[in-house]
Amino acid sequence: MAMLTLLRKWFPGNKRPVRTSRPMPRYRLLVEALEDRQAPATLHVGSGEPFPTIQAAVNFAHANDTILLDDGTYTEQLRIGPGKDGLTLRGDKNAVIQAPSTMTAPLAIVQVSAKNVTIQNLTITGPGGAGTNTIEAGIRVDSNGSATIKNNHITNIRDNPMTGGQEPVAIEVGRASQGQIGRATIVNNVIDNYQKGGIVVDGAGSYAAITNNIIRGAGPTQVIAQNGIQVSAGASASIEDNDVTGNVFDPGNNPNNTDSGSGILLDNPGTVTVNHNRVWNNDIGIFVFNATGVRITNNTVWNNSFIGIDLDTTSGSWVARNKTSNNGSDNQGDGGIALFHSSNNNIEENESKNNSGDGLFVDDTSKNNVIPRTTSRITRCSTPKTCPRAQAPAAQPTTGPRTTVKPTISMARW
Repeated sequence: MAMLTLLRKWFPGNKRPVRTSRPMPRYRLLVEALEDRQAPATLHVGSGEPFPTIQAAVNFAHANDTILLDDGTYTEQLRIGPGKDGLTLRGDKNAVIQAPSTMTAPLAIVQVSAKNVTIQNLTITGPGGAGTNTIEAGIRVDSNGSATIKNNHITNIRDNPMTGGQEPVAIEVGRASQGQIGRATIVNNVIDNYQKGGIVVDGAGSYAAITNNIIRGAGPTQVIAQNGIQVSAGASASIEDNDVTGNVFDPGNNPNNTDSGSGILLDNPGTVTVNHNRVWNNDIGIFVFNATGVRITNNTVWNNSFIGIDLDTTSGSWVARNKTSNNGSDNQGDGGIALFHSSNNNIEENESKNNSGDGLFVDDTSKNNVIPRTTSRITRCSTPKTCPRAQAPAAQPTTGPRTTVKPTISMARW
């Protein structure tokens, strides 16, 4: 009660106390720069989009950005170089990158020199110009760059018209003769109508994981001996679950031309595994030359002109649980599996049926190979018996005598 009397004395008329205002301090929000980091952006390319060309978007892009292509045909040559690590180049349903009529070196439609680049959902197509070796690659990975190449159609990487030039391949990962190294994951692509090769991985330090692709050569063709997948000059690879077909050379009326194509070619490779592939209708299905320690397992190899699986000058390798059938042309050395100048290999649990020639052929220079549990007809040649290199008939003209010639694999040599 005393407190109430006191309040009324201080504030007569029941007036409330008036608060006096005082100025509030002003504050400014300070944003600290995060070391020039930026959130990844999506850049759109196409008619009516911010970028009319792909290269303009690539030039503007930062690392880890995504470039999205509207449907349409983009006639240009792309360079994805330093500073573009993690870039994704992705097409809509019908985005096509077309080779220009004139290209600059290296003659690749898309060159990747950055790391961890992704190229997906695109059609990348030639042809190059008139002449020989007017285009080198659909996609080239070099300069220690790396790329994931998936869900693309890479086609017509050839001269116009196709020639016998040894350059054009659909995908090129590294190049030993130029000191180039590349790494790639190549998955779920359709690769066809190439001139020399579908996929080439070349040079020590280069590597590719090649999985679940469809690779179709132009054969039979009289123009050039093709290879579906080539791993060479010390490069390494994992080759798994691919379909490889159509690499057949037809010498026409020249039976002395003994060039041959191959589905999968390992030419002086590094560490390579070839597993669960389907390889058919090539000259030689899987050809291994000058290799050590490769693993060829669980492949199905059929209807190849000369040999299903051919080991030449190869050692320490494992060829196991493969199925070969209907290969060869009834000459000694032709057939399912053949070893020439190859020693200390394990040839195990393979099934070889209905081949024309031999189920398993071992020449007299091949020593100390372990061959347990193989279902096939085995031919071993020993001194003094003469055991020639595989003899294969050339494709015959409609008239004239049958001619037997010695096939020679045709490798991409740069």
